[in-house]
Amino acid sequence: VYMDSKAHDIHLAYVSHLSHISSFALGITVLDKQKDETAIFNLAGSGFESTVRLAKSSPDMWNPIFQQNSKNISEALGEYIKQLERFKYCIDTNEYSESYEMMKDANNIRRVLDGMIKI
Repeated sequence: VYMDSKAHDIHLAYVSHLSHISSFALGITVLDKQKDETAIFNLAGSGFESTVRLAKSSPDMWNPIFQQNSKNISEALGEYIKQLERFKYCIDTNEYSESYEMMKDANNIRRVLDGMIKI
C-alpha cells in the first residue's frame, strides 16, 4: 500500500493508535476496579483477553508514537469518546433500540475486514 505520510498518520491514528489507547484504558479501568474486587479476573474470558491484548505493548515504543502523531490521535480519540458517550447515554436512558442500531452499524466492520486482502 502506498500513501503519503500525512494520510498514513491519519489512518494509523484510527486503526492502530486508537486501538492501543483503548486497550490501555480498559486495562487501567479493570486494574483499578480489581483493587476492590479481586475475583473480577475469574470472570474474564477470551473477549476480554483479546480486547486488552494490546495493553501489554511497550510504553517505550508507544509513548513516542503518541507524541509524534498527537494531533491525529487526539482527533481520533475525540471521535471515539463521542461514540462511547452515545453508548453511555443509551444505557443511562434505557434507549436500547438505539444502542442495538449502533451495534448493528458497527457490525459492518466485518464486511470491510472480510473484504480485505490478507498478505
